[in-house]
Amino acid sequence: MPRLGLHSRAAACLLLAGSLLVVGVGPTAARDKPSNTSTLHMTKLATGAEDFQGQTDSGGQFSKTQIERFRCTSAGNPAMTVDMSCNTTEYGQDWAPDNEIAIAVNPTNPNHLVAGSNDYFYRFNNSTGARQAIVLTGFFTSFDGGASWIDGQIPVRSGNGAGDPSPYFDRRHGVVLMAQLENTGGQGGPFVSQGDVSVSRSLNGGINWTEPVTVMKGTGTGIGPANRATFFDKEWITCDNWPDSPRYGRCYVTATRFLNALQGSYAESPIVMSYSDDGGQTWSAPVEISGSHSSCTFQSTGGATECDEDQFSYPEVASNGHVYVHFINFQNEAAWEVDFDFDGQIMVVKSTDGGQTWSPPVQVVQIEDGLSDMPFSVIVRQTIWGHQIRWNAAGNITADPTDANHITIVFADRGAANPNATEGCFFSLPGSPPKYDPCNAGPGADTNVYRVDSMNGGASWGPRTLVDAAGGRHQWFPWADYKPNGTLAIAWDEDVDPSGTSYPPAPANDEFLHVLWVDGVGKQALTPTTGTLSAEQVDISVTHWAGQYVPMSRWPRVCGPFGYSDPPVADATGKDCNVFHGDYTGLATDSSGRIHVVWTGLNRLATSPQTDFYTGQPHNGYAQDAMYARR
Repeated sequence: MPRLGLHSRAAACLLLAGSLLVVGVGPTAARDKPSNTSTLHMTKLATGAEDFQGQTDSGGQFSKTQIERFRCTSAGNPAMTVDMSCNTTEYGQDWAPDNEIAIAVNPTNPNHLVAGSNDYFYRFNNSTGARQAIVLTGFFTSFDGGASWIDGQIPVRSGNGAGDPSPYFDRRHGVVLMAQLENTGGQGGPFVSQGDVSVSRSLNGGINWTEPVTVMKGTGTGIGPANRATFFDKEWITCDNWPDSPRYGRCYVTATRFLNALQGSYAESPIVMSYSDDGGQTWSAPVEISGSHSSCTFQSTGGATECDEDQFSYPEVASNGHVYVHFINFQNEAAWEVDFDFDGQIMVVKSTDGGQTWSPPVQVVQIEDGLSDMPFSVIVRQTIWGHQIRWNAAGNITADPTDANHITIVFADRGAANPNATEGCFFSLPGSPPKYDPCNAGPGADTNVYRVDSMNGGASWGPRTLVDAAGGRHQWFPWADYKPNGTLAIAWDEDVDPSGTSYPPAPANDEFLHVLWVDGVGKQALTPTTGTLSAEQVDISVTHWAGQYVPMSRWPRVCGPFGYSDPPVADATGKDCNVFHGDYTGLATDSSGRIHVVWTGLNRLATSPQTDFYTGQPHNGYAQDAMYARR
């Protein structure tokens, strides 16, 4: 989503990076922010653990230092699918999630790949029901075109949590970079402080990583009641790898800077940027780049047309060295179908001098992702009809290497406004069980992947174009890149079946597949070949399952699966639906024209040590794994 600076009547929730933490909020709160895990509190970490004798099973204490040193391997056939997660029993990695997968390819070696994930390490106290987690940034490195992988964790400079992985290769300086968030979660409470952006460097191709360099420094308890606290979210990194560019070797990091007003209320969230010319060792001071535009009329605290309520920034460098930054802005009141709907608009800013100066933002496309446009989940987040996964409309921006003025953006939304929306229909989020659909968005909220193109260096943009007619099968989380010959490739998640009906009965879309679309070729399914089943079982999850957040009377039975039982619970529909499998997927092309695709899979049945308080048994379901395919 996010929804930023909503009116005092609108209910709201918090966006939490990597995983999520649901906090009951009053009607005056309305924002999305990053943090650790939904109702999961960060475990106390042993410090300086050179000789720490901790346990390595999921029931024992373990330290951040131990986890950062942990390494394992995986392998498979990249022409089919590969589970990059090594799934060892150490630290419970045979069931703990990897999600929000991103990937980068070495521009001089097409077989050298580095991917990243939100990597979870859980502990449970089944006598009290407490759930604790360390969430770090995981990495996956391959030197053989994705056939084998090293699985490990990026160090954390400070704090006890990380996530939002963004890997990239710096060709000029011969290093691999991983941008991430860092934060500090409290013991037994929902507050999170620090909220930094950092970048770690690898000098040996992604095997070992340096202590991260802080690029953007958060202050105070950004998720909490602190006044004037600063918290960064949704960072992304890219580098100018074009040898003929005047800024060859400059790397750019963008992020959203959330600023608190009094008592933790929302003030603003503009996009900021920093750059490095020495392989990520030092970085310029962050500067605000989201600018002003006549469409940015809704203001929480900003100036008349300041575009400072934003999220989802992605930088991209064209072959001539020009830098484009994509972001979603939520201030275009004229496009809201009902008051305080907060539909987003995709905007782009551009720099032709290496980030020294930036153009005003240009409107690209208005998207249909307002509060009235989609159903909600039990954790008060917009979702796909028939599921409970956390959803947003964002895709990414990519530049055509054969034409520096040809820029493409992809995204996925419902395409048209919800005709059933009424004023104030979302003032009591998330709505009522079993549907959690306060604005009756329902089966009409069919999301599809679209593209928009600029042929003049981002000065103007064409209309939205449907990429693929999916026949009512929901599509979400697209990611795109151009091949060296100028062919566009896009991958996304797509339901196996259309939802096709209102509730009851439960919609039929209980499984999804990750798919790859190539311009001029068409679409193919990346059918998983490594797990228990040949489709992603998003509605039967071993972690992030809906029934641990609400009692049986409030299960989201709309998400099914229809007829699902979990003995001794005869009717368990809605209990195990996944509420978070990341906020994006990944795709990158290489110099030989191959396509490397990563996504969060849920096709391997696993059992966790968490006691399912409905069945009295260890909870089982499908694990979130880091999946890869090469085409």
